[in-house]
Amino acid sequence: MGNKNIVFLLNEYNNHGGAQRVASILTEDFMADGHRVSILSVNEQKNVPSYFKEEVPVIVLHTNYRAPQAIEISSNLKNLKFVKVAKELKRRYMLKKKRKEVERFFEGYGDEEVYVIAIQVYGMQWMRPLFYKQNIKIIGQSHESVVAARASKRYKRILTYYRQVSKFLLLTQKDAEHFQEIGFTNIGIMYNPSPFRRANSPKDLYKNKRIISSGRLIEDKGFDVLIEAFAKVASELPNWTLHIYGDGPAEKSLRNLIQIFGLDKRIFLEGQTEDIQTAIEGGSFFVLPSKAEGLPMSLIEAQSCGLPCISTDCAPGIREIIDEYRNGLIIPVDDIHLLARHIKRVAQNPELFYSFSKEAYDNSLKFDRQVIKKKWYQLFEELGGKRYG
Repeated sequence: MGNKNIVFLLNEYNNHGGAQRVASILTEDFMADGHRVSILSVNEQKNVPSYFKEEVPVIVLHTNYRAPQAIEISSNLKNLKFVKVAKELKRRYMLKKKRKEVERFFEGYGDEEVYVIAIQVYGMQWMRPLFYKQNIKIIGQSHESVVAARASKRYKRILTYYRQVSKFLLLTQKDAEHFQEIGFTNIGIMYNPSPFRRANSPKDLYKNKRIISSGRLIEDKGFDVLIEAFAKVASELPNWTLHIYGDGPAEKSLRNLIQIFGLDKRIFLEGQTEDIQTAIEGGSFFVLPSKAEGLPMSLIEAQSCGLPCISTDCAPGIREIIDEYRNGLIIPVDDIHLLARHIKRVAQNPELFYSFSKEAYDNSLKFDRQVIKKKWYQLFEELGGKRYG
């Protein structure tokens, strides 16, 4: 397979979300194989480091711009809302100008084939002029479940832009079926790759007696539920501790909650870590108490180190990672009592723990970065030299 031109389209290349993490892993793997990779980023955060290595070319469209929502001109003119109209005209002018810039960027490739991977749908509004270029293959992705997308403005964007792309990739079978049912004919499935995979002895993991969780400290991630569940069984698990990695606005209220339960010697908010693999391998099992997810990287990473997982049933992707009662356990969102029981169950049964741990590691092979990379290459071959539609 010859060297390919690959462009990742991102909202903010230096945001620290799952989408950026996935794009940086793929970028590293593609570049190691000699492909040319660039990042086209709609915005950037000021002075924030990114997951991408220095040598990756990054083109930022807007350094300090937040695209407002489109508004209707005539009705606002009738209502004499001139400021609103002026803003909308400016928005349209900027969009047109930046589309031209995007066009110029892609003209730099001449007639060579370019694979554009739109990791998030938001950036697609700048790609419109390229929809009909034969050498440009656009692959759309959505890193969240249909349910999560529907609760936001993104779903409408997906319907507008992703019907027309060469391939629209979903994270799970269930989400793929949803779009097939509403008439999309370009659907595929692609898992997120784990950045690492290492076998750890189940006995050693169990001896750590640490429960691990990670994510942004925000209400939606459900860490309050996890803290309360652990508090219910803490006295029955005397040597076990709980460690939560990540930072965010809910930190203060979570600290207060830990104080209320009198567990500041047993529950630790560890902040953001640069080395999540070491944190995971220092743990025993992983808990995801989230309210909504796509295909959570944190669960995939935990399994890739052999940690059994307990997760809320917060997305169709959960059941593609956790095979219940084989490598982990699943609970309804916000079910503190069942979460507490499951924590106790895994912590108090070494034999159950060992079998879950082995199965978790075996299952993680399908998220291995080499496996996922091959799937991307198969997709490029399939789309190569093909026209749209």
